[in-house]
Amino acid sequence: MFDWKIVAEAANEAEAHVIVGRLAQDDIKAWVQQEPAGSALGITVGILGEVNVMVSAEDYERAKKLLQEDRSDVVTDEEVIGTEIEE
Repeated sequence: MFDWKIVAEAANEAEAHVIVGRLAQDDIKAWVQQEPAGSALGITVGILGEVNVMVSAEDYERAKKLLQEDRSDVVTDEEVIGTEIEE
């Protein structure tokens, strides 16, 4: 039996599937876990609205590192404000 761990908490199901796809690029098997009642009722807040990305315990550290590296490449709004757009 697999030992699964939460590697990321997503804001919604679409974001979770993007994360799963990113992990798949590095041969890390992952899946989206959401409380069935929340999914069926369209609940997006609280414990029923949580959307988690799960990976096996053996892939957890590698997946966590990969996602942290990807986040370091993200440009925030604060970094953009005040910069001039080159034409």
